[in-house]
Amino acid sequence: MADYLGVDIGGTQIKYGLINDEGCIDIVEKRETPMDSLDSFVRVMGEIYDDYADEIEGMAISMPGIIHSRTGFAVHGGTLDYIKNMNMISLLEERCPTTIHVENDGKAAALGELWKGNFIGVENGVILVLGTGIGGGIISNGKLLKGNHYSAGEVSFIKTNSDRSSDEDYMFGFQTGLRKLFKTISNRCEIPLNQIDGHLVFQYANEGNLEVLTCLNEYCRTLAIQIFNLQAILDPEKFLIGGGISKQPLLLELIKKSVAEVFKEKNTELFYAPLIEKSKHGNKANIIGALYNYKKNEQLSFE
Repeated sequence: MADYLGVDIGGTQIKYGLINDEGCIDIVEKRETPMDSLDSFVRVMGEIYDDYADEIEGMAISMPGIIHSRTGFAVHGGTLDYIKNMNMISLLEERCPTTIHVENDGKAAALGELWKGNFIGVENGVILVLGTGIGGGIISNGKLLKGNHYSAGEVSFIKTNSDRSSDEDYMFGFQTGLRKLFKTISNRCEIPLNQIDGHLVFQYANEGNLEVLTCLNEYCRTLAIQIFNLQAILDPEKFLIGGGISKQPLLLELIKKSVAEVFKEKNTELFYAPLIEKSKHGNKANIIGALYNYKKNEQLSFE
């Protein structure tokens, strides 16, 4: 059975580990995502490759941005400003001499759930991956929807205001990104921002901290409004909530509550309220889906 190096490049961390032909991945390692330059990015990716070079058949990569998953061309790299109009496969193969395939992170998460998770048997579904920003992937008629320019599912860029400002404060991805949640909690609870992470937020929330619970409810309502909008446009059977934070039971409870409230306010007779479930694979879904993309591009078996 072949092994591959699965890599999920995020706006804060790069997560990676060995994944086998059947999509099984056990240990996920982490490194900080270089934000300063392309050279630093290639150096870190090369160091990760070196640790596994003798064990793998190739690299399956998930990353932010508009990615042509067949060719590896990146129109942009999302939060990675130094990636723009370049072929990621050609770039990385110079440093990492192995077979490489690249897919957008939200689309990879959708593929991971379609292959081995909670989209099995689902004809129409949407996954929202909560992280530094928000990733999106759409399953339509049982297949990944890529769009004419490979940008279907880029929900981060949905505008939530009607003026002419290009301020990112009014982008869906900023409003429901964890950076915004952590910053809000930091300001209201007077906790240094560098001390806040998902574990601390839900520790306080589960202990009944009213200020933190208020912040979480506001965050979930913002998310629920866009779930309503996406339901009106796409009419999916279910939404999956992904990302590492999705493993928190309280988060899913609050999202479901907010979705129910929004649909009640907007007249549920107009639309069917969707099922809301957590991603089966959480922050591993991107890597599993990246391997699905790899195997499909290489025309390998999915048994």
